[in-house]
Amino acid sequence: PPPPESSVSLYELSFGTVAGICAGVFIKKGAKAVAFFLGGVFVLLQYLGSFSILRVDWARMGHRFECVFYTTDTTGTKRAPTIWTAWNWLVDFLTADFPPRASFLAGLALGLRIG
Repeated sequence: PPPPESSVSLYELSFGTVAGICAGVFIKKGAKAVAFFLGGVFVLLQYLGSFSILRVDWARMGHRFECVFYTTDTTGTKRAPTIWTAWNWLVDFLTADFPPRASFLAGLALGLRIG
């Protein structure tokens, strides 16, 4: 049987949807590039460390990561970032002062899916 036709019409996409799709594709491709780069740096540091060319203080790197990304609540407890808090920050950042928020979010989800 033939594949079902898409319910999304290219001619009926709003500006918010198109902007969301473009942002979603950009985020997904950018995240892959950043992960590739950081993974390569990690492998290179481990490789150079295995030959005693350099020494990396991973405990200090972990502490710096916590200082940048962890949040402290009112009781003084440090909380690690979650996918939900990262998603909320991203949505708030991308939709600040942008009226077509709902269509943008639909486009963003689609862009992340197809990117």
